Amino acid sequence: MASKSHRIIVVGAGLVGASIAWHLTARGAAVTIFEADAPGGVATPNSFAWVNSNYSFPEPYFRLRHHSMLDWRRLEDDVPGLPVSLNGSIYLPAERINLHEFVERNAAWGYRVELIDGARVQELEPKLALNTDIAAHALDEGAVEPVEVAQLLVKAAQERGAELRSQSRVEHLHVADGRVAGVISGGEVFVADDVVVATGAATADLVSEVGFKVPLSSPPGLLAHTKPVARLLNGLVLADGLHVRQKANGQLLAGSDYQGSELAEDPATGGAELMRRLREAIKCDETLEFDYTTTGLRPMPGDGLPIIGRVPDVAGLFVAVTHSGVTLCPALGDFVSREIVEGERSGLLGEFGPERFELAAVAS
Repeated sequence: MASKSHRIIVVGAGLVGASIAWHLTARGAAVTIFEADAPGGVATPNSFAWVNSNYSFPEPYFRLRHHSMLDWRRLEDDVPGLPVSLNGSIYLPAERINLHEFVERNAAWGYRVELIDGARVQELEPKLALNTDIAAHALDEGAVEPVEVAQLLVKAAQERGAELRSQSRVEHLHVADGRVAGVISGGEVFVADDVVVATGAATADLVSEVGFKVPLSSPPGLLAHTKPVARLLNGLVLADGLHVRQKANGQLLAGSDYQGSELAEDPATGGAELMRRLREAIKCDETLEFDYTTTGLRPMPGDGLPIIGRVPDVAGLFVAVTHSGVTLCPALGDFVSREIVEGERSGLLGEFGPERFELAAVAS
C-alpha cells in the first residue's frame, strides 16, 4: 500500500483515467484528478462501449484484452452498481470476417466462442430480422454504459479521499529538476510525485513538451442513437455494415463497422443511413425513431496497440493511451496503479510500453 504522502495526479477522467484513479486510491495513494470537462471525458461519451477481444489482434494484445474482459466481473464486485452487461455478442456473416477462422483461432486461445445456426440466433435474439444460416456467438462479450461507469469510479475514488478538479484543463506539465513534478492548470502549479496522462487524443500535445513523441491519430466514429424503446436486444449484434446494441435507457445504438469510422464525414447523411440499416435489421412493434448522432474522435496509437507505462528518461511521467479504453478499463486501472505504487509491472503489459517510440531531447 502506498503512503498518503505519495501524491499522484491523474490527468483525464474518461474510463481509463477514472479507473486508474480509483485503483490508485484503493492502493492508498493520494490522488488528484484533473478533467477539462466533467467526469466521462471526451472520447468516452461517444464510444460504442463494446467489451471484446476479437478477430485480428496479435496474441499478446488478445491476452491483455481477454484478461480485462473477464476482469470486469472483479470491478463490478469492487464498485457495486456499475452498469455492465456482459450478455454476449452475435457475429453475422460479413465481408471482413471469416466466421470459421474467427471461431477456430479464438477458441484455441481460450475465448468462449462457438458457431451457431440460424435457429439458435433467433433463440438468442428473437427480434433480429436478419436471416442467416450461420453465426458466431461470443459468450463473454458485452457492453458498458461508459459515462456512468466513469462517473461512478470517480465518485468511488473521491469517497476514498481523491480530489476532483473538473472543468480544469491541464495546459502544461510542470518540469522541475529534470523530472515531471506536477501540472499547470489555470496558470497555477500543482505538484505531485507522479503524473499519469490519460487524456486520449490530447495525450500527444501534452507529453510532447518533454520530448516524447506519441504517434496518435483520431479516426472519427459515427454513432446513431434512437429514442428509447422497449427491450429488443439481449446482447450485441454485429452484421455487415451495422453493429448495434441496446443501452440501459432503452436507446438503440448503431454504428457502421467495428471502428465506427464509415459514414462519419457527413453525420446527417450517415445517421440516416444507419437508421435505414437499423430498421431493416430489427423487428419492432413501434416505429424506431431517430434521436441524434454522436461523432467521437477515438485515440489510435500509430501501431494500433496501447501505450502504457513510464516514459523512458522522463522521471515522474506515466502515459496511458489506447483505442480500446472500454475493454481495458479494469485491467489498466489495476496494472497501472500496481506499477506506480508497488513498482511491479504486469507481464501482460510487456510489449506495450512507451519505450518503443522515439524520445527527443528532454525538456529541462
